[in-house]
Amino acid sequence: MGIIDVTAVISTKDRYFDTLPMCIASIVNQTYLPKYLLIYDDGEQIDLRDYPLYQNLFQHLYRKDIDWEIKFGDKKGQVHNHQKAIEDAKTEWIWRIDDDEIAEPTALEILVSNIEEGVGAIAGGVFDVTKTPLHLPPNTPLNTIDTVRTSPNIQWFKMKEKTDVAEHLYSSFLFRKEAAKHGYCLDLSPAGHREETLLTYQMKRNGWKLIVDTSSVTWHHRSPNGGIRSYEDSSYWEHDEEIFNKKMEIWNSELGDYKVIMLDCGMGDHIAFLMVLPEIIKKYKKVCLSVHWGDPFENSNVKLIGIDEGKKILGENHEKHSIYKWMWDHNWKGRLKDAFREMWL
Repeated sequence: MGIIDVTAVISTKDRYFDTLPMCIASIVNQTYLPKYLLIYDDGEQIDLRDYPLYQNLFQHLYRKDIDWEIKFGDKKGQVHNHQKAIEDAKTEWIWRIDDDEIAEPTALEILVSNIEEGVGAIAGGVFDVTKTPLHLPPNTPLNTIDTVRTSPNIQWFKMKEKTDVAEHLYSSFLFRKEAAKHGYCLDLSPAGHREETLLTYQMKRNGWKLIVDTSSVTWHHRSPNGGIRSYEDSSYWEHDEEIFNKKMEIWNSELGDYKVIMLDCGMGDHIAFLMVLPEIIKKYKKVCLSVHWGDPFENSNVKLIGIDEGKKILGENHEKHSIYKWMWDHNWKGRLKDAFREMWL
């Protein structure tokens, strides 16, 4: 395996002089260094360059040839910051780590060593720093989605061997940008409860392998202040659990195996899409189109639903299905049908 460039990502909120400096220091001291560090600040958004503590940390980043950038978030919560990281990262691999987590020096090296074809994400152990990590109890489900509420996450335990059968991951992990192109669920509250579960389970559903190797160790300090603990409204967690339940209901329904694509555009755009539809069906096998006009597709082997139903299924992610936004973002100058091809294939 050649050199794999990695972008480390931290979403932070008001932990400037708490755990954030330790988190950055742990990244600087990795035996396998990331190429970039992106920090998304949802807190007071002070200029950290004014403080000697950070002046020294930034010098260490420079010394290790880690390009770093601090971006001010929109204060919508960590989910939106993590989504921006997917869009902003220049590398294929992204290492997300929380601002109250400290990675052991070999953490990233071990995660990277597990990269192989077909792997979408690799997670290590995430251990509570106040407790001695226990070995995984026998017969514990290996992060199956149907036991997410009833069984402990295997990343909380030492495991004798790594596993590639996990269906969802937690907290900190290394992931392939391509495997996460469906994006985070932006319907979640600022607390972002279930964000990692939804992101990684959809990777699994899309055919990517998820690995858990707890020989890679990250210590969770569970800072009592800042981060998601800034949000005291319990309705955030209730809202997110409801979103999670709806997603599970959809994925376990008839539409669960379909690739849902929304065409919230004109009749001519529908016809342009029809020209590349055979290639899309070849890739995704089972395709469901959310459309304004069904007539162009009446002889196609696809399932059709209305725009409103598509928006319920896709949530805020339906905005990513806009062909005109895609063309604007990619400075597209070519034909519309070729834009649809590039967007979905």
